[in-house]
Amino acid sequence: MDETSLLRRARTDIPERTPASVARGRAALLAQIEAETPYAPFAALGDDTSFTPLPVRRRRRRTVAWTGFTALGAGALTIALIGGNVFGVGGWHGGADPAAADMLNAAAVATLETTDPQLAPGQYLRVRNDAQYMTPAWLDEDVDAAPTPDLSTAEAQYYMSRERWEVFRPADRNDTWWMIQCRRSVAQTFGPKSELAAQREALMTEGPIGHLIEMPGGRIKYDLPDGATEMGNPRSGFTVPGGSSDDFSQLPLEPSELLAEIYRLSAGSGPSPDGEALVWIADTLRGGAVPAEYRAAMYQAAALIPGVTVTDGQATLNGTTGTAIGRDETNNSFRQEIIIDPATGQFIGERQVALEGYRASAATPALPPGTVVGWSAVTTEIVDAAPTDVSICSA
Repeated sequence: MDETSLLRRARTDIPERTPASVARGRAALLAQIEAETPYAPFAALGDDTSFTPLPVRRRRRRTVAWTGFTALGAGALTIALIGGNVFGVGGWHGGADPAAADMLNAAAVATLETTDPQLAPGQYLRVRNDAQYMTPAWLDEDVDAAPTPDLSTAEAQYYMSRERWEVFRPADRNDTWWMIQCRRSVAQTFGPKSELAAQREALMTEGPIGHLIEMPGGRIKYDLPDGATEMGNPRSGFTVPGGSSDDFSQLPLEPSELLAEIYRLSAGSGPSPDGEALVWIADTLRGGAVPAEYRAAMYQAAALIPGVTVTDGQATLNGTTGTAIGRDETNNSFRQEIIIDPATGQFIGERQVALEGYRASAATPALPPGTVVGWSAVTTEIVDAAPTDVSICSA
């Protein structure tokens, strides 16, 4: 869906435009900008026409998610997104590739036209996360043969492990949440030594198949050796220095302000500020509890990150297909991607891709560039009761 089609939802007097004509119009405008030639969109109004700029108003932070979005509101946001896509927010400064920006901005509009799940008392939002990721392990014989008696010089083996967890968020977020954490299992190995390392991993074979964890107010309760308890960080939220928070009203909704805040919150982490900003967005969306207006703002913020491109038009995670939008990180040769459905705004999941291949061990050939070394898929639904066991972990 192009910008004109979105705008026509709010106005009916917009002439029909084909995708090709929209692309030509954008290209012509960008050419004017690059050539620094005068551009007079209001010339037809006459030379004596004057305009008085409206006062700038800082958008107030909301504490609740939008439950709907009018056609007029969608049209106004579409105009803003078109302007932001061409000129940037707060001035021309580049940002994502135009195709990626189009996808992200379309997803933002679609997200605001949906309704967040409305939970009745006693109901829960069930957030399921299925994931696979490359996991290191060390064989005792390799550690013994290493130049020094520690893991820093020992040969590591790698295999793909599978993880599943589910969070049950109550209608009243201050009530008790529940989480099911299933035992990890082996998804894929790479040669005999990789398989042997995975078989020896005690976490894969010993103990219960899963744990049912009580989380008062969304925070994990830990039992300390002295008999006291400690409340850990919430499972569904966003990262802040030294921990995490689930109060999304702390975040600004204006995209450039939100991106600036993301840079601040993730400062000092990851191989680059731009790369870590996209990782922060992916990690936050993976929690499955981001209100619609903040999901839309995060899509728009991602559209402002330099180097973000469309990386896969048909990316499938756990059986669901969407568009992969990501950024190559040259400092560590990996790419972070988020997978979305631009037509609905649905966040499907995220994944990491090795850009220069990946070697599971010295005894195996390197996996080819483009190998997916980690992914997680998110699904949500409303349920009428909290879990009482971990039987889902045996499925």
